[in-house]
Amino acid sequence: MAKAYKAKWIIPSDGNVYQDCALIAEEGKVASIVKQSELKEEMLTHIKDFGNAVITPGFVNLHNHLQYSLLGASKNKNLKAKLKKLYTIIKKHYFLTGISKKSFIYRLANLLSDYFCMTREEKIASFKYGIEQSLLSGTTAVAQLSKESKYFDVLNEMPLKTYLFFELFSDSVESSKAEFRTIKKKIDKLKMQKSDNTFIGVAPHSVCCVHKRLFKILMKYCKKNNILMTIRLAESKEEIDWLKHGFSDVDLLNEFTGNKKFEPLAHDLSPVEYLKELGILSKQLIISYGNYLKTEDLEILKENKVSLAYCPRISDNLHNKKLDLNTVLTYFQNRFGFGVNSLAFNSDLSLLEELKYVNQGQLNTVEALKYLTIIPAKILRLNNTIGSLELDKDADFNVFELNENEDYNAVLNKSRPNHVYIKARRVVKRGELNIKN
Repeated sequence: MAKAYKAKWIIPSDGNVYQDCALIAEEGKVASIVKQSELKEEMLTHIKDFGNAVITPGFVNLHNHLQYSLLGASKNKNLKAKLKKLYTIIKKHYFLTGISKKSFIYRLANLLSDYFCMTREEKIASFKYGIEQSLLSGTTAVAQLSKESKYFDVLNEMPLKTYLFFELFSDSVESSKAEFRTIKKKIDKLKMQKSDNTFIGVAPHSVCCVHKRLFKILMKYCKKNNILMTIRLAESKEEIDWLKHGFSDVDLLNEFTGNKKFEPLAHDLSPVEYLKELGILSKQLIISYGNYLKTEDLEILKENKVSLAYCPRISDNLHNKKLDLNTVLTYFQNRFGFGVNSLAFNSDLSLLEELKYVNQGQLNTVEALKYLTIIPAKILRLNNTIGSLELDKDADFNVFELNENEDYNAVLNKSRPNHVYIKARRVVKRGELNIKN
């Protein structure tokens, strides 16, 4: 039997806006959108009337590090924790002396140090908190980047969809081969264990943290197995300097994390030219940030149909530089979505806040919602299941309650929905979680 969810407005991300209609869901799937006056109540097991409200599809977040959600909140004061803390302080002093504590490299080293000092239980709790905050923000699908597989079981138990990208690092031909063997074993094993809500990809961290050999291995692997790849690209000045000169403060960070110094395959290449030389550019690639991309780089990315995880708030926070929305719309139209990174460098995990930060009227409500829903779903190749409220897709949707004088356009002024449903099951009720971990 079917369930009906009434609202003044329904925006299904199919280009339409429906007024005074109801979303019909059956067995967790979208069955139809019908006029409220045409509802056949005798055919329904449940009717929920949200009144003056807007129903949208659940949001899709293209770049997350949910494991850092409670970073710095550790209360573990035992001897082991104290020794770990002392070790990281000494290590930072040894490798990073002379680097400004406000620099991207030092802040990233601090993040890694704090994370290293957390216990396994604290890391799991931090990750779960990130998932919960994502759900409260109306996000029902995430692209999660992590080197660890310990979060896999947590994701399998959670209702939201997850594209788990395994982060990779290497500093030589030998370490590239070893890293690939390790990740391939992980992927092969997890493919047999994953739920229907979990998907797997690879994430070579950046051009200055991954040896050229690993890039080439991964490209062959991704093409053969039809796997998505994501990479941080043109994110920082340090990355640009490394490509131009063959060295920068990135080398110190690599040494801090246990990797040896290595040089780019050629000097004075742009980040995009570097990937082009490696044969990485394709529609299977999702880049993040792009803060230092030049016009000629953007043209190449557009030509190769590369997608973008757009993270404007954290870009300004860490680098005081970002791609503006007009540029993104010019070169990544219908090929970008938003990402929040983590609570370590962002004040919240709200995609609506990310959108509000850059949208100065370039996108109207219907267009803007597409970049939070169906377009990132297409980028993750999940659009046959999520991203819009169309026939036979999962009934993942958000409900935004409106004030008396508001219409559906008020959604863009909100930070989070009042209710969140996944497969027609309410997981957030009036701003409170409604799930069992």
